[in-house]
Amino acid sequence: MLVSGWKSGPFDRRQRDVLGIRVGREFARRFFEKDWQFVLVEVEGETIPIKITKTFWTTCPELRSPTIGSWMRKKGLAPWPEGKPPEMRLTPMGRNSFRLEV
Repeated sequence: MLVSGWKSGPFDRRQRDVLGIRVGREFARRFFEKDWQFVLVEVEGETIPIKITKTFWTTCPELRSPTIGSWMRKKGLAPWPEGKPPEMRLTPMGRNSFRLEV
């Protein structure tokens, strides 16, 4: 599935933003189960557990993680121009596991 970068607000020069990936409502319904409390996201061989928030199912279909944010910065994906978040691929790997790639 194609996902995009997500940030909590305007970029902070001190890089204290909360970053993550926006899954979107359609992909949330299609690839995630409501009984999951967390998902495992593999990024370059590292598996990151990410808690699914209650608002994931209503208004905020995002996966938020400092580790994902650091990876996005390392890859040059963040910060991004306003209104132009980077696109990434989130691949289901079975049950609640996914792989994130540029």
